[in-house]
Amino acid sequence: MPNSEKEVYSHLRQAIRNEICSLEELYQEINPLIAKGERADREDLVFYSRAAGSILHDFYTGIEKIFQEIAKRLDGGLPKGERWHIELLESMAKSRETRPSVISDKLKERLKEYLGFRHLFRNIYGLELKWHKLSDLLIQLRDSIWKEFRREMGLFDGFLQEVLKEIEEGG
Repeated sequence: MPNSEKEVYSHLRQAIRNEICSLEELYQEINPLIAKGERADREDLVFYSRAAGSILHDFYTGIEKIFQEIAKRLDGGLPKGERWHIELLESMAKSRETRPSVISDKLKERLKEYLGFRHLFRNIYGLELKWHKLSDLLIQLRDSIWKEFRREMGLFDGFLQEVLKEIEEGG
């Protein structure tokens, strides 16, 4: 665990970068999956639905890992209680004494659907997944949500860079 303020911000930047790289790999799987799912017969669609569910689950899990790192390093820890997942998401759209908001309210609202899906995915049988609902989530992720998230994380990275610059300059 980093000790100095500089280490805290440097480690946080690196942890975020690592997760973004993993999420980018997931993002690259979306188009081929959509294309195959749209051409699949009913029997194969079960497998593509399971794959889509896994990608959507992993996508939100990766985003939540980023939020957890920010909360642990800058916010004094994770929220407590059984609603901690939603409270963590909501906290990222609020500025704190230690940081600006990480994401916008608009993106927070859009990500709630993916958080909800992840909960569903963990609590149902894969054969209950419906391709048309999954493909809608994949298309939104591909067409806008991933771009919004990357842009807003870029802004947050700018904040982290600025803090590191101030620390290095002694201020």
